[in-house]
Amino acid sequence: MKVTNRSIAKCIILTLITCGLYGIYWAYCVAKEAVSVYDANDSALTEALLMIFFIPVGAFLTEKKFAEGCQKNNIPHEDKSILYLIISFFGGGFISVALIQNELNKIAGNN
Repeated sequence: MKVTNRSIAKCIILTLITCGLYGIYWAYCVAKEAVSVYDANDSALTEALLMIFFIPVGAFLTEKKFAEGCQKNNIPHEDKSILYLIISFFGGGFISVALIQNELNKIAGNN
């Protein structure tokens, strides 16, 4: 499990500056790292592609695996997959990515 601590503000600014291109990369990294908490050998391809092309389902599945991984590794975390699904469905896709990144940042120092 390798989780990188990223500045959410910096990621949002880079997303705006690059007209969303960095946001695609960021969503991919968030999905890959969140799923790696569950299984370090999982490529997270499904979650990453969904985070890029259909973010509500991608955020939901990514958070589900992240929550299961946290539970498996005895890391305190509350499953917020339904919340991320609802937020993303109503146009807050990158808000969900930022929230997942926030959760990843909490455990980044514990590796």
